[in-house]
Amino acid sequence: MRFLLFSLTFTLLLPSANAEGTDPEAYMTAPEMIRRWGFPVEIHDVITADGYILDLFRIPYGRHSIANSTCHRPVVLFVHGLGTASPEFLLNPPESGPAYILADAGFDVFLINHRGSTYSKRHVILKPWDNKFWQFTVDEMSKYDLPAAIDKVLEITGQKQIYQIGNSQGTLVGFMTMSDHPEYNSKVKAIFQVGPVSTSHYSKGLFQVLFFLYDSLKPVVDFYRIALGSHEVSQGIPLLYRELIKLCLYIPYVGTQICLGTIHLAFGPPAKTINISRVPTYLSHIPSGTSTWNALHLAQIASRIKVEHMDHNPLENMQRYGQATPPPYDYSKITAPIYLIWGRDDWATTGEDIDKYLMKELRKDVASIEVPGYNHLDFVIATDCAERVWNPIVEIMRKQEDGMCGR
Repeated sequence: MRFLLFSLTFTLLLPSANAEGTDPEAYMTAPEMIRRWGFPVEIHDVITADGYILDLFRIPYGRHSIANSTCHRPVVLFVHGLGTASPEFLLNPPESGPAYILADAGFDVFLINHRGSTYSKRHVILKPWDNKFWQFTVDEMSKYDLPAAIDKVLEITGQKQIYQIGNSQGTLVGFMTMSDHPEYNSKVKAIFQVGPVSTSHYSKGLFQVLFFLYDSLKPVVDFYRIALGSHEVSQGIPLLYRELIKLCLYIPYVGTQICLGTIHLAFGPPAKTINISRVPTYLSHIPSGTSTWNALHLAQIASRIKVEHMDHNPLENMQRYGQATPPPYDYSKITAPIYLIWGRDDWATTGEDIDKYLMKELRKDVASIEVPGYNHLDFVIATDCAERVWNPIVEIMRKQEDGMCGR
């Protein structure tokens, strides 16, 4: 759902000018975006235990460095949000793009692409046009994708631990992995959860409306899920949206206010630090793909105010979990150091959601860092996110490292 709202709101912000002058990164792949700014990039395959083939991108060092085997570069793995992919951390130029900032700061950066996203639509047997390919939710991402990516990163680098940075749904996947597979806690030095998702039950604006509709139409939703199975939520933006957007864009001032109002309704108070010239790039890389089951699972979590495995039906639940109801994720098993970085103006995952659920489920020594004035999107696209979010994260990491590369 996040990616659908993202698509609509940022499409509404598209300049009324024609394609001439559009940012060239709007037409680039993630590796091309990385190379454009002078960073090295590697592409690795990650094969999960259930056969999905994920693209794992690596930025081994920054623009001002050279490959140096004697230089200590701590490893960072970025985990993207719902309906997005690794470009989420590459949308801004190096001065404010999270992955670039970490690479230039001396870290060995990896970016996962979860199953079903633009760069991970491969399987050893299944094809993307098979419904079975799309029978997954965050359960499978946390059970298969993230553990496989962590193991691959450790294999490539020869290191014993990594730093993990999640955003939006990527934070939820991280919590789930460390809960159901506690052995992975020892493989991470710390987990930075940016825009952390707990249940989203206390979300506001359009998210609140969507979750209300899920509750109201649950019998219909259940029939749809059982009868039709799971399939891809389209990457494309519906034609009707595009036509409505044109009307918005071509009406001076009024159109702008409608656009800003839509962002306010979806993600929180409009950011004052969005680079409008980059909007075509944002829109071309988001949304990426996900499954209908995944969207329904997230709605289930919001509805029940608890993070449980996907509720299929009593019979299938018995087959999957050994009980008629889906088991909850036990956050008490998370032992890795956790930093929550969140914004009070984030309507997708609110401060109330963090206080009433997340902080109660996690152990007491979790660090909670509020970024005043930030909504759900600002953490990765605000022009001042380097100084307000990513540079402070770098400093926290540096204090834990001895003799790492200066750059």
